[in-house]
Amino acid sequence: MIRSILRVSLITLSFFIVGMANAELTENKDYVVLKKPPTYENIPQGKVEVIEFFSYGCSYCYKLEPELLAWLTEQSPNVTFKRIAIPRKGKWFAYARLYYALGLISSKEQARITPLIYNAIHEQKLNLEDDNELLDWAASENVDREQLAKYYQSVDVDKSIAQAFELAKSYELQYVPTIIVNNKYQLQLDSSNNYAGTKEKLAELVKLAETN
Repeated sequence: MIRSILRVSLITLSFFIVGMANAELTENKDYVVLKKPPTYENIPQGKVEVIEFFSYGCSYCYKLEPELLAWLTEQSPNVTFKRIAIPRKGKWFAYARLYYALGLISSKEQARITPLIYNAIHEQKLNLEDDNELLDWAASENVDREQLAKYYQSVDVDKSIAQAFELAKSYELQYVPTIIVNNKYQLQLDSSNNYAGTKEKLAELVKLAETN
């Protein structure tokens, strides 16, 4: 009898946990609907685009990164993820330049080096805002120094930064990190617990975007 009761209790608990994990998000608590979303490129039907506005120099972006990487490993092919690096309040131009220059080398190189950049800045306390130190460090991480130096001060990178500013302005961006889903929703991020649970909330918001 006791075993039966225990078995039923465990089953009930398991359903409760699953229900919590799949609970619907609450508008204005977990996310907000953008009141005036900017005119933006058409997102193909059946696709979902997630944008993160960020900077390598932002300690909050650094703390969010593990949750984003965990979320990315579980995404289906219909989801695209785009990062927009912006210099916040006139700072961190070097970091924005680095991100876009790496993208000109290759998107794979950009993705590979991003966690290493965060670690270098926030854990090793390297001054990657200094051009020479940045290039020396990048070379030590097997980035082609000549290519990076060429792209770093290029017109193409200048254009990318200008476009990033315009996009941030159109979204009336207040801070980084900011996550926008399908040009319609903004995920409400909670830094009080180092963004724990962001992966699950973002996954649910993507599901909401898929049906709306």
